[in-house]
Amino acid sequence: MVLKSLFWNVNGLNGQIKRAACLDFLRRHSVDIAFIQESHLRSVDTQRFANKFYYTVASASLSSKNRGSLIVIKHNLSLNILGKYVSEDDRVSYIKTIIAGHKFAFISIYAPSLYEPDFFSKLISVLTQIHDYSFIIGADMNACVNLALDKSITALYQLTLRLETPLPKLHVGDSIYHFFKMKNSVISFVALVKEEILK
Repeated sequence: MVLKSLFWNVNGLNGQIKRAACLDFLRRHSVDIAFIQESHLRSVDTQRFANKFYYTVASASLSSKNRGSLIVIKHNLSLNILGKYVSEDDRVSYIKTIIAGHKFAFISIYAPSLYEPDFFSKLISVLTQIHDYSFIIGADMNACVNLALDKSITALYQLTLRLETPLPKLHVGDSIYHFFKMKNSVISFVALVKEEILK
């Protein structure tokens, strides 16, 4: 089975025309599963992001029109949903399923634009509770930048970046990952580094 997925920060889905255009885009590009960030839909409105081809299977949304993380799948995609989760801060949603005998967790994450230490510790807590599943993550991590790839800001930040206190470790299978917060006066960064790289 081949699944075509899309990770998309839509910057709001409150307008009916935009919702229809986004759903049409998914259909035209034969997307099977979409990880939507920044839906800006209230919890009572998340099911409005649906049509005869797609529906919202999991949504982390509050009563206000901001943030929001959705997982949207095709109606004709026969997934056996074993469980779902939505965070209270409307930033993380996931579904658990089995495909061809393998367990998968499809996870949609919308990280804060400004560094919030509690977010990453809560995210690690959520991820470590998903046992025996392979992760497929669609995320807008916001405050991350790869200085090796983004040359436009390298000169500005090379002199001011400093590594601060490590955040909690994330154990995934036999691998251990470390989260680091790097900060200067302008922007915060978060890096996920596999333990073998640190040795």
